[in-house]
Amino acid sequence: MKCVYCGATVPENANFCMGCGRPVSSTTSQANTVSSTQASPSRSNAKWWGIGVGILLLIAIAFVIGAQSGLLTRANVRKPEAPSVLEAQPPKVEAPSVVQAQTPKVEAPSVVETDTPKPPPKHIVDWLEHLRKTEERRRQMERNIAPVMSMLVQAMVARAAAMSGVAQGDLDKAEVDYEREREKLRQSYQQRQREWAQLLQFFQSVPPPPECRTLADAYYAGLSQYITTITQIEKSLVENDLSTLTGLLGSAQSDLDARFARADEELSRVCEQYGIRKHFAIGAQGTELIRSLGGGLPLGF
Repeated sequence: MKCVYCGATVPENANFCMGCGRPVSSTTSQANTVSSTQASPSRSNAKWWGIGVGILLLIAIAFVIGAQSGLLTRANVRKPEAPSVLEAQPPKVEAPSVVQAQTPKVEAPSVVETDTPKPPPKHIVDWLEHLRKTEERRRQMERNIAPVMSMLVQAMVARAAAMSGVAQGDLDKAEVDYEREREKLRQSYQQRQREWAQLLQFFQSVPPPPECRTLADAYYAGLSQYITTITQIEKSLVENDLSTLTGLLGSAQSDLDARFARADEELSRVCEQYGIRKHFAIGAQGTELIRSLGGGLPLGF
């Protein structure tokens, strides 16, 4: 209780105020009792507010700690008994998959095979070039010997005409011309023999591929026969063997033509088979020398 006069605290059941000494009346006791009763709920409310604020603070602190540690975000999910979508095995399909399935076979050639022609085999092209060089050398040797042999044939004709009286002419001059051409041919005879042998060796120095074996055999048969014929004609002219010479000029022509024609046909077949342009021919002028020599002799000579 408090004194109504001085405001000092008065113990319960006291009759006098310890502050001012005045007597404590019943009215003061009642007032103090009412005052005490009115103040008690205020203090009680303040107490509960403090407790509520403390609880809220504790909850907030617990929420922050749980969020940082992951306890609140970690869900306790029950694992399903069946396998997950990733673990489940795919169903087996009896039919082959798209990757394993065989692509349908197309009988017609593809666009690449149709539009892009295959290049000819290099080893065949290389050997055909070697054959061309051999034929070119043969023709060059033929051109070198043709003037000498033609002049010798003309000298023989002039000499025979002068001796038989068929045509008027100087016999001595015909003899001199004939001997001069004959000596010229004799001097170059041995050299040409070596050149013909070297030509054969050059041709045989590069073995033909299996695809050109038939062509190589046909050309070798014509080349060797041509060299043999030319050699015999030269020898007959040098030795003045007219009977052998006329026999050669009569029979060698058709034989050589047939041999070179056979080789040229085989060359055409190989070029066509492998898509190679045929840029040379065999024997196109191979027998011109013999043809010219035969035409230079008079009928019945």
